Amino acid sequence: MRFGHLAAAAAAVLAVLFAFGASIGRGATELPVLPAPQIFAPGTISGPANDGSPTFSPDGNTLFFARSTSWGVILESHRANGRWSDPRIAPFSGEWNDWGPEFAPDGRYVVFVSIRADKHANLWRSDRTAAGWSTPYRLPDTVNIGPSIWKASMTAGGSIYFLSIDAKGGKRIFLSRFANGVYAKAEPVAFSDGTTGDVDPEVAPDESFMLFASDGRVPGDAKDHLFIVFNRAGTWGTPLPIRYAGDDANGYSADNEPHLSPDHRTLYFSSDRMLPVHFPRTPAQAQADLERINSWDNSNTNAWSLPLTPLLDAAGP
Repeated sequence: MRFGHLAAAAAAVLAVLFAFGASIGRGATELPVLPAPQIFAPGTISGPANDGSPTFSPDGNTLFFARSTSWGVILESHRANGRWSDPRIAPFSGEWNDWGPEFAPDGRYVVFVSIRADKHANLWRSDRTAAGWSTPYRLPDTVNIGPSIWKASMTAGGSIYFLSIDAKGGKRIFLSRFANGVYAKAEPVAFSDGTTGDVDPEVAPDESFMLFASDGRVPGDAKDHLFIVFNRAGTWGTPLPIRYAGDDANGYSADNEPHLSPDHRTLYFSSDRMLPVHFPRTPAQAQADLERINSWDNSNTNAWSLPLTPLLDAAGP
């Protein structure tokens, strides 16, 4: 950036900051600013490619995530002795272009995005069986309502929230209710009215709150940002921005694909944010920075984590 543009850039950043603050002020709850996020499993889960955020089994010892360039594959890792194993291709992935895995709350199945011969992005499911993971099968048309269906999240009762992108590029969050073994025709959720680019829902199993990302709720900024919305007596409230220390550095990062930890108290998300580098630096600091670039910190997306407890506590019962 040229020095002559610094004043304009500073003004733009201040405008975005004001927009964030205004959106909080109009809501029913003002949420606390979270501490700076932590990189998750650098060099293992967060690597040099584009790595999505992880979805966890209920015991927290198995995770799936997507690693991608122009195509995606779902990888599997296991935790033993406090460390995550080197990722391997998940048993249900690899044949096709696969993205966005999501564990069911009880761990009995995984839903993921697969782009197959028809070039449609649809939701597919693999069940955990005594013999391992089943051959994936496509969810019905009441869920796969179009050719561009992404990032699912399931409730404890089996209902499924997901992202649908229409022919004009509009992004909305939909819900298909599950009852008596049948998925009802999906309908858009009330707060996602098509005027903003809402993506990547992650709902609490009891539907008490939902995390998602949006690129249209902060005027003047087109990047994805994280939001939370609470459910009161069966009605979704007003989405509120999730702020964290340093989120406005260098004009904001793109933050999306939220996932919950098994205890629902930690938020994992995908981001192209990078750690700051400070100049001047010693030869040892330069070497450490280079090793971090080679390992993961290279402006591709990685998995990061934030504590959710302050937000949930602030929202009250």
